[in-house]
Amino acid sequence: MINLRGIYKGQRGATLVVALILLLIMTLIASTAIQSNVLQSRMTANLQDQAVAFEASETALLYAEEWLASLKAEPELTDYDGWSSGDTEFVFDSRSSSSSSATLKDQLEKLSTVDDWVARAKPSSDFNSNKIARVYEQPKVSLELVQLTPDDKTRGYVYGEGSGVATFRQLSRSTGVTGNSEVVLVSEYRKRFR
Repeated sequence: MINLRGIYKGQRGATLVVALILLLIMTLIASTAIQSNVLQSRMTANLQDQAVAFEASETALLYAEEWLASLKAEPELTDYDGWSSGDTEFVFDSRSSSSSSATLKDQLEKLSTVDDWVARAKPSSDFNSNKIARVYEQPKVSLELVQLTPDDKTRGYVYGEGSGVATFRQLSRSTGVTGNSEVVLVSEYRKRFR
């Protein structure tokens, strides 16, 4: 008869140690895979949030362009320096601003926050009754007259008199779904009056 006790004596617990080491390695691999997936999910969510903010800001610019296109006469203008929160005019005249204030765009670049711009900007719903869905806050748009080009160069073009092309700069700001993304777009729109 063979003594099996002697054969198994040298292998006490070796299988258990190998199994625990393999389990530890598999746990580390699974943990790394989970962390990688979580990071990729966050990156994807941030990209989606930024895309929503961009699309909302672009939509607000389109609403403002539609509003400008629908006008029969030039909109009332206000000066950046003379504007107050109760004013109904919101299209700024960059041509008449003092050299200290320059244009609205220049003013925005000096601000440490966007609060001053937000006070002067209009919600996109003022241009189009449709609210933009899935955004943290509704986009805001500001309009600024930057140039007048008269049809008759000899007479000139006084705003509101004669005919010519007015160039407006539009600034639009929007957030994404979470409010963590922010997109500011600038575009120009030209319209012939009369």
